[in-house]
Amino acid sequence: MLDTPPEEAFDRLTRLARRIFGVSMSTISFIDGHRQWFKSQQGMATCETDRGPAFCNIAIQQPTSLIVTDAVTDERFRDNPFVIGEPYVRFYAGIQLRCPEGHAIGTLCAIDPQPRTFGPRDQETLADLGALAMEVLELRRRSAAKTGSMVGDAGQSGLAREFAHGRSVLKAGRIVFNNGRAIVKCTVRQLSPDTAVVHVISTAKIPDRVALMIDADATSRLCSVNSRAEQHLALAFES
Repeated sequence: MLDTPPEEAFDRLTRLARRIFGVSMSTISFIDGHRQWFKSQQGMATCETDRGPAFCNIAIQQPTSLIVTDAVTDERFRDNPFVIGEPYVRFYAGIQLRCPEGHAIGTLCAIDPQPRTFGPRDQETLADLGALAMEVLELRRRSAAKTGSMVGDAGQSGLAREFAHGRSVLKAGRIVFNNGRAIVKCTVRQLSPDTAVVHVISTAKIPDRVALMIDADATSRLCSVNSRAEQHLALAFES
């Protein structure tokens, strides 16, 4: 689902959320190793942000919906870059999107630059919208399992072959080059003993020989870039 084009089925839900709650912004967001990515967004000027400060990153760690009526007065968020800078979030209401195994993979949320109240009836409506989003997502997943699609940008030329070689993972990593002076955050999407496929914001300035660091595995490997697309690198580990 990550990095796939906009779809009307999801856009309809964010338009409804924006209209029902009277907010200026609404998103369906997914979290991977280093970023928050918007499958659908209304009223936002970007398609992804860094994971660290994302409200969605906090929301997926909660057992129930995350409601922030005024971020400026909430010590968890008052210094958040998305509160003191664009889009100047004051109100946030997000419901977790949970896969059948129970893992939270993202949120459907309503956002506004003005503080708001959000009662029990509103929370029930938000939960219903989130459930609808997961129904659509599950239909997409089942369809993809039959057709082998949903590989996003990586379903191109050499990258498609690399995706076929390894196991699917979702791990935060770093691409290091220029003798350690340059570091690019990445998400490792595919991993085998000899190769990896990673997602980055842009491959434009990344050279053909880098180091890949995966903190969760305490791994650091020198790599050669086998192929690249706009936001994906296929890496071969050097022996």
